[in-house]
Order: sequence, then structure tokens, then C-alpha cells
Amino acid sequence: MGRMRAYLGRCRVDDVLRCRDRFGGVTLQGLAGLRIARYLDRVGELSGVDLDPAAYRNRPAKPSDQLTLPGIECAPFDWVSAQAELDLPVVRTAGARIRVGRVDDLRAELARDYPVPVSVVLALDAGWLGRRHIDSLEEALRAADRDVSVLFAAAYNPLDTVPKIEAFRRLLRWAADARRDLELLRTDLTGLPAVLEGATGAAIGFSTSTRHLGLPFAAKARDAYNRRKRSPLVFVPRLLHWQRANILGRLAEWDGAGVTYCDCPVCARAGHDLLRFDTIPGELPAGIENEVRDHDEHALAMVIEQILASDNPAAELKFRRINAVQRGRSIGAALDVGLDAPPAWLDGWA
Repeated sequence: MGRMRAYLGRCRVDDVLRCRDRFGGVTLQGLAGLRIARYLDRVGELSGVDLDPAAYRNRPAKPSDQLTLPGIECAPFDWVSAQAELDLPVVRTAGARIRVGRVDDLRAELARDYPVPVSVVLALDAGWLGRRHIDSLEEALRAADRDVSVLFAAAYNPLDTVPKIEAFRRLLRWAADARRDLELLRTDLTGLPAVLEGATGAAIGFSTSTRHLGLPFAAKARDAYNRRKRSPLVFVPRLLHWQRANILGRLAEWDGAGVTYCDCPVCARAGHDLLRFDTIPGELPAGIENEVRDHDEHALAMVIEQILASDNPAAELKFRRINAVQRGRSIGAALDVGLDAPPAWLDGWA
């Protein structure tokens, strides 16, 4: 069975060590992540840590009007050698964003030669999972016959429909048939069923920016998002996804309606109730964001551990998925509380 890991963007050394203890492994991001990995190597604490170069996040370089010496060019950073020197458990390529339909770019990224075995990072627009492009994507993967580290780019959840979920599962079947490694980077709890169906790994982020590669919002959508984010997102174990704390607060009249109870260690010390995170929008008390983050880490690790440790993880996950969807829908039908709809994987992963 594959590995579930934490995916960390901006972080400190103590964040890495804490998440490694809770999840068993951590994927770091970019140059800042490489600096931390090199420090951990020097102090003998690199075990369980790997790196996503995340070059796909960089904007294309603009022409410079600065004077340069003729014939002198700066070579791109050698991410593969940097990881190989650290003897990381997986060496990933720098990665480039592959826009939907650009088959030549996809093939070129898969065809590059490297001096050591690598996993090719593919930052794919979610449109590749549409019916017009999934065949081309699968054919390119089949022809290249390489290990891949996949992540998806979208303004919101990239796996937001059942057809996209089924397209992703086609990629998992390709990897199983070809005996190739396929891991999912920058994901949410969708990584758990992916691992149960053969993904060699899944790295879960704790913020919206590390749960997929975000694309720009339209102006109207950006305004709505900015209003919403004044209240923190909180992982709700009984719903298996995140909800805004101020929306959860509307359940106080019904004592949380059976969904805000949490028995993670953080909540056990604070009365077991997620309702405590409800605050006046835009007026977050000091320390609450750190406590939400601490809760999210503990609660996610707890849910993952409980499911994977069960006698039949696939059946246990299915039971919890069905229960989570039914809870959310019953609240929506009976109470005037606008919970966010469950992500498509909860209801659509057959």
C-alpha cells in the first residue's frame, strides 16, 4: 500500500518534524523546502522527508533590460542533482505546468533524460481529465512508461465531478498495469482512496494553496472568496472535509448537530467541540489560526490512521464516506445552515 504524507508549503523546521511524527512523512516545496532538507541532512534528521521542486509555480521569466556579458547564460537550477545528493527516497523532476491539450509539451516533459531514476512531475490543468483529453494523456503516459508525480491545476477543486474522478482512476489503472509508480501531490483527503487503489503516495496539504495548484479567480469570485476566508477553514472528521468555522457556528443552536464533535488530542483538551473556532468574521483571536492548524493536522492524521489500520480499509473508508455525505445532506435538508457541499470524491468514488 502507498504512503500518506503531509505536504508543506511555507514552513519551519519544527513544522516538518511535527508533521513527520504525525503522518510518517513530509513533502517539502521549492527552494525554501530544499534549504530545510539540507539543514535536516546536516543534523541527521532527514529521514521521512522528500521534496517537490514545484518549478511549475514559477512565472515565465520576462526579458531583462539589464546588461549581461555576451555568451554567458545562467543555467537552470539542477533539481535532480540537488535531491540525489541528499539521497532522498524519491527524486522528482523540476516540473512544469502542462496546459490542457498541449500534447507536445506533455510528451517533451515525459521524454527528458536524467542521470538518475526520477519521478516526472506533471502539473496538469484539470481539463486533461475531461473526455476530450484523457485519452491523449493516458496514451502519452503509456508511451513514455515512466514513474510520475501528478498534481492538478484549477481555480477550485480539480476533481470536482464524477467524470474527472473516473478519469483519474484510469491513470491509477494505467500505473498498476504498467507497474509504474504514480503519486498524487498537493491534494486533500482524495489521496486516501487513491492510495487504496494503487497510488504509491499522496501528499496532503493543510491550506487551499497546497491542496492543488491554484489558478486565478475571476474578479467576482475573488471578492466572494476574500469575504469567506475571513473565517478559518476547519477540517471536520465526521464530514471528511473542511468547513468555515462561522458556518459551523450556526449549528450551535443544535449542539453541533452531531458533526462538530472531535476526539483528536487538540480537541480533547478543549471540550471536544469544533464550535469553539467560530469567531466574528475578520476578528480572529490571537492564536486561533495556529490552533486550527494543530487541530487539522491531528484530526487528519487520526482519520487516516484509523482507516488504514482497520481490517478492511476500503470498506471502512466507504462506510465513512457514505455516513459523511448523509450527515451533510440531512443538515442541509432539516436546518437552515449552508454547509459547503461535500467534495465530489466523497459521493462519486465508486
